[in-house]
Amino acid sequence: MGRIRWDVSDFTAKKEPRQARSRASVQAMVQACARILESRGYAGLSTNAIAEVAGVSIGSVYEYFPGKDAIVARLVQEMVTEARAMLEGRLALTDSRNDLNSAMRYFLGAIYRLMRKHRELLRVLVFQVPYLHQLPATRQLEIELQQVLMTGLDYTREQYALSAQQHTLYLMTTSVAGTLTHLVLVAPPAMDPDGVLDALADKMAAWLIEG
Repeated sequence: MGRIRWDVSDFTAKKEPRQARSRASVQAMVQACARILESRGYAGLSTNAIAEVAGVSIGSVYEYFPGKDAIVARLVQEMVTEARAMLEGRLALTDSRNDLNSAMRYFLGAIYRLMRKHRELLRVLVFQVPYLHQLPATRQLEIELQQVLMTGLDYTREQYALSAQQHTLYLMTTSVAGTLTHLVLVAPPAMDPDGVLDALADKMAAWLIEG
């Protein structure tokens, strides 16, 4: 059996809702998608199921989306938007000039709590959705994590004489994503999250200082 190939059009909405009522309907579809993924998994997701749970007609679903995968893509985009807003808000409240390690720990703790909030949904997205890493929003998240780190670096550059290179930022973002995903989804019960976050914060601060 050949591997399924997805095209960007599979993940792109047909059109954007303009009126309040249509925006509410589209949002209901996205929320229905999230609930179905959490309760039935990706195998149980279909446009018919989304229409039923959202309380809209199947025609309304296809008016805005070409299929279920475009709704999954919209859901992931909304999750990334939520993450970006949270990170920017936390960054604005963080003063890393005097204690870089504490600032990193605060930053990592905020990401961890957000991932825990969506743990069951993340579990399905990571382990069941076959095209997760092909979604534009997934790629966007890595870029935005680097941008947040660069902004934080600008805050601390004068205090610590920091000059992290691109490969260092790449290591930091992939380490954060990999470690926190593992910690939230598959870490053994005996693993202490606070200990892991403390160690990761120390490592990230060291990478920044060492360049």
